[in-house]
Amino acid sequence: MADYDWLDDHGLREAFCLTFVRDPDEQAVLRRFGVEPASLRSLTGLAEATELPFDHLVLAGRLDGWVFVLEENGFQGMRTEVLRAVSGGTEAVSLYTNINGNRRFTHTVDGVLRTGFDPSSPVRRWGTAPDALVPLMRRVGLPDSGDAGWSSAGLDAGLRLADLLTGVHLDADRLAGPLSTGRLVPLLPDPPALPTWMLREDHELLTAITSARPDLLRRVVAAEARRRADEAGIDTEPVVADALAEVDRGGTRIVPDDSALGLLLRELACQSDVAGTSLALPTQRGRMTDAQRQQAFLRHSAGLAVQAALFPDPVRAAYEVLGWVAPARDPARVAHRARFLAELRG
Repeated sequence: MADYDWLDDHGLREAFCLTFVRDPDEQAVLRRFGVEPASLRSLTGLAEATELPFDHLVLAGRLDGWVFVLEENGFQGMRTEVLRAVSGGTEAVSLYTNINGNRRFTHTVDGVLRTGFDPSSPVRRWGTAPDALVPLMRRVGLPDSGDAGWSSAGLDAGLRLADLLTGVHLDADRLAGPLSTGRLVPLLPDPPALPTWMLREDHELLTAITSARPDLLRRVVAAEARRRADEAGIDTEPVVADALAEVDRGGTRIVPDDSALGLLLRELACQSDVAGTSLALPTQRGRMTDAQRQQAFLRHSAGLAVQAALFPDPVRAAYEVLGWVAPARDPARVAHRARFLAELRG
């Protein structure tokens, strides 16, 4: 089986996301991935990409009926929203790892996740067909059952599994050839199906959220979304002001990715991701001051609160807008948590 030594050669092995989509049109895949259409451009190869200004770029290319998308220190290709978009009417295979050793392998068909697992702990799988890849997993040395637990094969086995499943292999020669790139503006997140593990640990706050009357819950969520938008300075944006007014009137909707509000919220997410990468990658740390990074994070968080306040399900909206105070340790969070509890209890 061919290897992926080029990940080491380019300093990518510790943190990357590699996604394969069965589709011949790389620019169409990139647009569905969340890349800004106006930013799409062609490159002669990976060497030229290193000369581009860092701005949340991704790389893509055609590979025998598939398109590969490579993200340095990125994770968009593991997101449900992205996989649903790129696999509609086809299929996608994705492998993700970060500097903390968190990993995920996914196989998605026509927008539905069939199989997902951590390559370092492959006996725990999920999806509509969690055992569908077991024969291929055995071929690359991944344990599929029993008490094996942690797998030493891990990341390399996940890469080999992607090769077997797609029938293609991304090597250094392909990366030296024509590529496409563009500025990634992340797709909006879905409403959370479940509270975060932190909120699940805060039984008192979670019970207050799930027990509150829907109209009361909406008022508390609306007030908090407005407060955070004001704190971050995004409340003066016309589309945000309109959204907050809609929330105050009791309006609900799912914000489309390509709407005026959606595009603004996605841009805030892009700036936040750039801020995070400028902190994670030593070569990029001079791009932003700590104050600029914190402002980018604050604006993105406020944007998520505005989006969530419009969710049709008030409980899911509350998970996103109110759940940030759990666990409440620092004084500011403790104070906000106490206020939420008092308001939810009327």
